[in-house]
Amino acid sequence: MKLSRISLFLSDVKPLFLSHHPNCNKFSKHVYHIGKYKLCIGCFTFYPTIVLTILFILLFFNLQILNLFIMFFSSFIFFIPIVLNIFDFTKYQFLKIISKISIGIGTGLMIVSTLLLPIFLFIKISILIEINFLVGVIAYIRAKQIFKICKECEYEGKWSICPAMKPIMDKLYEHNFKKRKLPNN
Repeated sequence: MKLSRISLFLSDVKPLFLSHHPNCNKFSKHVYHIGKYKLCIGCFTFYPTIVLTILFILLFFNLQILNLFIMFFSSFIFFIPIVLNIFDFTKYQFLKIISKISIGIGTGLMIVSTLLLPIFLFIKISILIEINFLVGVIAYIRAKQIFKICKECEYEGKWSICPAMKPIMDKLYEHNFKKRKLPNN
């Protein structure tokens, strides 16, 4: 029963899997357009960059302790573009892509160095939680920006009437994943 419920929910929100943005013109510069697919610039730049960075390090770097410490401390330089997210400069597509690449490299460097450095397990776990926190902060900032764009739209962020989000919301209501708000009397 629970697996079928999870499957139903995933089916309902399927249009948001690759881009997590309403499928409208207001967000056309927030996604890569590849054929009929729209892929989130942030996710489809950030996560592959992490994977490529980790592979590159493991294949081509000498993983001695000194190099791991250099990787760890240099990773912080690559997180500087988080400032671009905070001050909304990532509204410019080029800066968004550069920011995601840089943060992805920093994340990859920090993950590899943290896992391979001979430090206490507690410290490793704390650092990995810190990475998760940083990624969460970026996601939170991004979500606020998405809601701001939606609020400025003619539908004022009301996804139950927005043509891009209404089909998704209707399915969520129909399958009782979301409750309709009753108008105030």
